[in-house]
Amino acid sequence: MADEEPPRRRTRTPRPEPGPPTPARKDEVKTAGWRITEAGAAVAAFLLSLSIFLLGAFQSIRGAEIVLLPPQTVLLYRDAPTPDSDVLMLAMETGMINTARADYGDVAVQAYAESAGDVAAVARFPYDASVEPVQHPVGEERTSDCPIDARCVSATGLKPPKAGRLGLVVIERRPELLSVPGGSSHSTWLAFSFANCRGQSEACDRYSSFTDALQQLRVAPELSFRVTLDFHSDGRKTFLCAFDNDAVGSREAFLDFLEERGWATLRCRRELRS
Repeated sequence: MADEEPPRRRTRTPRPEPGPPTPARKDEVKTAGWRITEAGAAVAAFLLSLSIFLLGAFQSIRGAEIVLLPPQTVLLYRDAPTPDSDVLMLAMETGMINTARADYGDVAVQAYAESAGDVAAVARFPYDASVEPVQHPVGEERTSDCPIDARCVSATGLKPPKAGRLGLVVIERRPELLSVPGGSSHSTWLAFSFANCRGQSEACDRYSSFTDALQQLRVAPELSFRVTLDFHSDGRKTFLCAFDNDAVGSREAFLDFLEERGWATLRCRRELRS
C-alpha cells in the first residue's frame, strides 16, 4: 500500500494593510461628523428660540414692573402765597425703576399723600407740583433768580430767622408726567399741598392752614406719611415714611422747630409696601 501524502495545512493569506483613506472615504467621515454637529446646533438653536419665546410671552403678560426707592428723608415747609394765608407742604424725592424690557414702559396715573398717623380721618393730598429745594444762608436774596417757568417759595417760619442758619427756597414747577420707560429709571421731587385736600370736609378742614396742619400732626397717634402711586400697568405702589425718634429726637421738638424756622427735614424709617 503506497504511502499517502499527509494533508497540507491551509495557510492564511495575510490581510493587506489598509492604505491611506481615499478622498471618497474622507468625505464620508466628514459628512457624518457635520451631520452630528448640525443636529446639535439645531437642537441648541431650537431651545434658545423656545426660551426667548417663553420669556417674551411671560414679559408680555407681566408687562412693566416698577420698583420704588423710598427717600431717606422728606421735606416739610411753610408756603405763604398771600400775607393772610399759609399752608403746609410735603416734598420728597422719589426714585422709580422699571425692570421690564424697553418695550414695556409705564406711567403713574395718580399720586397722592396721606397722613398715615391720622387713622380716623380720610384725607388725601394729590401730587401738586414738581419741586427743587435749594438751601442758602439766611439773608441772601434768591427769589430774584427764579426761573421764568417756575414759582419760587421762600420758606419762612412764624418767628424771624436767626443769623447763621440756613434758609430754604423751593423752586416749584407744574406737575410732570411720571413716566418710566422699560429698562430705565426716573427720579423727581414730588410736592403735596395740605391745603389741596380731597376727602371728607371735616377731615380736610383740619389741614386748611399751616398752624392747623401742625396741630393735627401734634395730636396724631404717629408722625408718618404714606405716599401712593397708581401705575397704569403695574398697579398700586405705596411706601411709608415714619418719624424716626432715635434719629431726630422728640416729635414735639421737631414740630416746634418746623413752626419756628418754616422748614425741616424728617428722617424716615425706611419701609417699602407694594
